[in-house]
Amino acid sequence: MILEFSFNYLSSSLIYEKIILNTLGIFFFESKIIKSADNLFLYVKSDDSNELESFANRLSLELPHSIFLHETDVKVVDEMPQESSVLPQLQKLPMAFCPKCLREVMDESNENYYNIFHECEVCGYDVHGEKKSYKDDFVNLAKSISSGLVVEVNTFYGKYFIGKLGKKCNEVDFDIISYDLGTIAHYTNGTNSEMAALGAIEKPFVKLKTNIKFKMDFEDVADELIRFKLPDDLVLHLLLHELHKLGINLIFITKEKLPFDVKFDLAEYEKELEPIEVVVGDNHIAIVRGEKGLPYQNLSNSNDLIPHVGAFFSVIKEHSLFDNTVVGVNISKMYHNNILVYCKKFGTIEYLSFAFKFDSVKDVFDSIMSSNESGKKLVENFKNKFPEHFEAISAITFNEEEFNVYKLWGIVSIVLGYSKDKNIFASAKVLEDSASSFFGTKGPRIDYKLKRVDSKVYLDPLMTIRTAMSFKLADVDRLTLSYGVIESFVEFVSTQLDEIKEEMKSDAVVVTGSLLQNRHLFSKLSKEVSINHKLYFNKELPIDGKNILYGGNELF
Repeated sequence: MILEFSFNYLSSSLIYEKIILNTLGIFFFESKIIKSADNLFLYVKSDDSNELESFANRLSLELPHSIFLHETDVKVVDEMPQESSVLPQLQKLPMAFCPKCLREVMDESNENYYNIFHECEVCGYDVHGEKKSYKDDFVNLAKSISSGLVVEVNTFYGKYFIGKLGKKCNEVDFDIISYDLGTIAHYTNGTNSEMAALGAIEKPFVKLKTNIKFKMDFEDVADELIRFKLPDDLVLHLLLHELHKLGINLIFITKEKLPFDVKFDLAEYEKELEPIEVVVGDNHIAIVRGEKGLPYQNLSNSNDLIPHVGAFFSVIKEHSLFDNTVVGVNISKMYHNNILVYCKKFGTIEYLSFAFKFDSVKDVFDSIMSSNESGKKLVENFKNKFPEHFEAISAITFNEEEFNVYKLWGIVSIVLGYSKDKNIFASAKVLEDSASSFFGTKGPRIDYKLKRVDSKVYLDPLMTIRTAMSFKLADVDRLTLSYGVIESFVEFVSTQLDEIKEEMKSDAVVVTGSLLQNRHLFSKLSKEVSINHKLYFNKELPIDGKNILYGGNELF
């Protein structure tokens, strides 16, 4: 009998391949591994069906879940393939513990019980130390944290300050590490897909909205949108294991220096590594930021790169789409936003630009009033209903060379009075966070319209601002209206992509940019665009940053 195991696995880390080879070493039958693009195939042959079943069960225990794993299958086939793949000789990436090492560290009868330096050729950080049990150290450290002390801790990828959740969290930019997935599910509105991502071997951060249970148990913590993750090295895992025994399942972690009472530096790290953060939809996962466990860490910088073009081609390069007609949606918070179209025949063109320019809020109001009679009446009604607010924001000026979608949301936030901050990025974040706190299913329809200037097509920002003002006058609440601003943008993009496909016969869509980190935007875009298009995001690169270097290196 011959079994074919198939994995749609989008990682170049070789974790699965190495674990498969290790597991095969325990059994004695013919096998072959074939890697083809994003698909990994394993063939095993034996006349003993019980042995094959035993192997399958063992493999299921050894292979961890991964954010890069999309589909798996096993079936009986008639013959072994002729070819096989030779695994490349790559340096091991810094990676959280694998299932095998975790079992050994938690086994009292194992020589590596509570040994933080235990690792294998699959996992770990290549940091060496004395092989012994460090249980007493973690018992004492857990007692210190339980008593309310702040601890400076060296993990295997950086130094952090940690402690119990409380008022101290409000002083710093912090994240939360949880003992287990059940605790995160208990205190947040995380989806099943987000829980699955949190449990992956990459141990990513996922930003979640806390619920009323969290408010009741941690009433001194002001933040509502917080990044959560599980322990991603043995220092944090063993610490959380001891804290769990003391009834503590959540701790804060921050890079910002806090006054600390205890220093825990058993581990040394070779270099600081930023853990990855992901955004999760039902059909896709995208890496928001970070580098730990990812390839392409030594990309050279260049001042010649065009950010939106580099980001666009990074996805094309990662997914080998150079022979396709590809539409690219670039929605960075920092850089130029547009829709590009590429095909081998005519190269790359800018189909639609999201760029615009305003000098001040007064400039915005003047432009709306001069557009038509209804615009003039809208501004007058807005001024009459909110006279003090209208006068205050009219004095706000902008010092931006070019605006994009995120900055448009900043203007909307200022005009609607959601933000008191004159900084356009800070104001946009207020609107974005308000939308993320929305628990409904539908917001008001905000207009995103197009205009043509000198044969080029642009987004008309005035229509977006005008309709948002109209709903403000109608007393639509802040969370609902903020969600409508983001939801309507996704619907606008989806419509544009459908029209481009009809006109230019595109067969792939790629989306890049830090706007994707918004949970509602990413989830809705992933779902809606996937209906009519093959949708791609960066595979092993963050959606904004290093992807520009990776894609840009292909162009220059």
